[in-house]
Amino acid sequence: MKLAFWGPTTKPPEGMTHIESYRAQLDEIVLAEDYGFDHYWFFEHHISPSSPSPSPNLMIAAAARLTRRMRLGTLVNILPYRHPLLVAEEMAMLDNLTEGRVDCGIGRGLKPYEFRAFGQDQEVSREVFTECLEVVRRVWADENFSHEGKYYTCEKNTPLSPPLVQKPHPPLYVSAQSPESVRWAASQDIPFGQIDALVEESKKDQKVYREIQVAHGFAPVPRLFVTREVYVAATDEAARREAKPYLIRNWDLWNRYTQFTRAGQMPDSYDLWRKRAPMLYALSYDEIIDHGMILVGTPETVIRTILEQQSELDIMMMVLGFRFGSMPYEMARRSIHLFATEVMPELRRREAAASRARDPVPSA
Repeated sequence: MKLAFWGPTTKPPEGMTHIESYRAQLDEIVLAEDYGFDHYWFFEHHISPSSPSPSPNLMIAAAARLTRRMRLGTLVNILPYRHPLLVAEEMAMLDNLTEGRVDCGIGRGLKPYEFRAFGQDQEVSREVFTECLEVVRRVWADENFSHEGKYYTCEKNTPLSPPLVQKPHPPLYVSAQSPESVRWAASQDIPFGQIDALVEESKKDQKVYREIQVAHGFAPVPRLFVTREVYVAATDEAARREAKPYLIRNWDLWNRYTQFTRAGQMPDSYDLWRKRAPMLYALSYDEIIDHGMILVGTPETVIRTILEQQSELDIMMMVLGFRFGSMPYEMARRSIHLFATEVMPELRRREAAASRARDPVPSA
């Protein structure tokens, strides 16, 4: 199981400017590489003072020169907001800037006010997403073609410049929690992400994914990645107490989606989210922790929770957010340090032991 660091670009803590906040996040990226995380992913949000991250690709470009090993990616680039040629060319450029370390997370978007801001019809976002990705793949394949689609027009008659480093293209990851999205991801053999999902939900979707994955002739390999917020402290009591105000404020995201639903702003094609948002928002702080949706406690508690989820799910990657809401960077870094120095080594040790048990070295 790979470990990804999900680095949300949030509103600067009190007393910090945006310049200082971006600089602090870049320092955090260096720290994540030094600690041995496999990936660092950025999110995309628009017209949101709480999430000043309209271009995760710019953050990848800035981080490319600061790192040498860790993969850098998006969770996600929202395809309906962009022209596919621009998506394909930007990713090709980032593939070169990172020397082949870029991951391309993609999604169709979720927030009604963002679609309104871009003048996009959220009801047809799935169709737009699918057509956009089709064109992106043709650009990456370096075809010369003319595309006259329902939503996009594209004319390409020269080589892709710069050419891709990774072949056939950077790895794709997709946020997929609705039944339609899970089935589509499985038919493409694209890793699929579950955000704030109960283990029972992910288990059910993983089963559906595997059946379709195999039916399309793909190897039955793990493709699920799950996101979890994390806070580690010396005691369980301290961890719960210290993280609570920041996690509760962060969890209010589901209240906002609940409000969108009640106001009739979520279209029928987002029916799963209309049901999930009120359910998630109704959970108490202790219930969120007890269900394993956030990892809060001592290193031992966090290790145990992760191992429990690994035993229930076939997880290819766990995407971990350590700083949420207005949490000060120094507070988050203490938690990151405990996770990296006490949780990660134990997870790696257990994985190495399991690998040796599966594939013992033959005796001489």
